[in-house]
Amino acid sequence: MRPMNFLGGLAGFQLYIGPDNSNNGEEKAPQKVASYHDPPPGVDYADNPSVFGRILRGEIASADYAETPTLLAFRDRTPRASLHALIIPKAYVRDVYSLGPGDVGLVEDMRAMALDVIREHHEEALETGDYTLCFHVPPYNSVDHLHMHVLAPRSEMNFVFRDIKYRCPTRWCTLETDVIRRLKDGLPAVPYNKSSWF
Repeated sequence: MRPMNFLGGLAGFQLYIGPDNSNNGEEKAPQKVASYHDPPPGVDYADNPSVFGRILRGEIASADYAETPTLLAFRDRTPRASLHALIIPKAYVRDVYSLGPGDVGLVEDMRAMALDVIREHHEEALETGDYTLCFHVPPYNSVDHLHMHVLAPRSEMNFVFRDIKYRCPTRWCTLETDVIRRLKDGLPAVPYNKSSWF
């Protein structure tokens, strides 16, 4: 048995589970490399205090799937699915609570990149809808830099991750389509009070 930090962030606690087979089958995992990622105009990575800022500055290696002038996709350091990528904006956005109606395009671009990564690495999961694209909602996030989880194939994930940690919609996890819909409707990205746990 091995310990697992469940949910992360302030709500983290240890749960003991058996072996994690969720990253079996990843055939095209990129190599980890520490490299500087050019920022978009007006973005200074020095303003980003998170571990993702260190990745963008090239201080920490990452296994990159894709990159655009404004986004970076890389493998999660503890993958919970055969394909477990994170899509981050290069500009520092703290979390889903920081998103407003003007950020619909950002979230849609993150979604498009996520679907491209799935198409390239697990096309069958994309064709069958066997994937999850989601954001953790503070205080249940582990890094204070907006990141979309890309998980495929969902059906092969350990039940703890599929049915609990990355289950949507819950207080701790929300689908990207729900965020987009709410922002388009002029609402906050998530329907929760930032200071409440439930």
